[in-house]
Amino acid sequence: MMLSVGVSSYSKPAEYQLLELPRPEITDPKDVIIKVHAASVNPVDLKKAEGVFKIALKDSFPYKLGYDASGTVAEIGTGVTRFNVGDAVYVRLPESHRGSWAEYADAAAIPLAATTAFQALRKYEGDLSGKTVFVPAGLSGTGLFCCQLAKNVFHAGKVITTVSTSKVPKVPELLGDGTVDEIIDYKKVDPKAVVEHVEKI
Repeated sequence: MMLSVGVSSYSKPAEYQLLELPRPEITDPKDVIIKVHAASVNPVDLKKAEGVFKIALKDSFPYKLGYDASGTVAEIGTGVTRFNVGDAVYVRLPESHRGSWAEYADAAAIPLAATTAFQALRKYEGDLSGKTVFVPAGLSGTGLFCCQLAKNVFHAGKVITTVSTSKVPKVPELLGDGTVDEIIDYKKVDPKAVVEHVEKI
């Protein structure tokens, strides 16, 4: 058994419960079980627990909370070759294995915000090499991943982003020198007046 934060029915955060639930088990040769050290809170976690999507998605209870987590690999299936027990990992759990606000989780992929950024960049038809990419809110959860992916994975020629005045010096510090080519302080300048033409993704 393990402890996990969840709800017995659709609830607001004040009604979340600390539940004792079965610890995940290896059921597929490619499964990876991680011991969770930290988990994030995304807006979708709160909305799902509250039942905002209940018309479209049917949830079962108890409902385990959380998609993103970091931790160490505790167990691996017989078909796992990229990870070993003890490896440090971070994950975005799929809906079928949701429940990162727990002692253990069945791991899957990269965190939610990074996945969102990656999917947005992949929607562009064509190559982003050499092109200009505008990422609003470059230090937001999705924005910080989008800036880094645009420059380092999709090879954008120029990455432009917006942040508030106090965050301007934080961009190179947190994202790395050269990741963002132009920073617009939206408190001082209207981004539309600076960005002449950027293709929409």
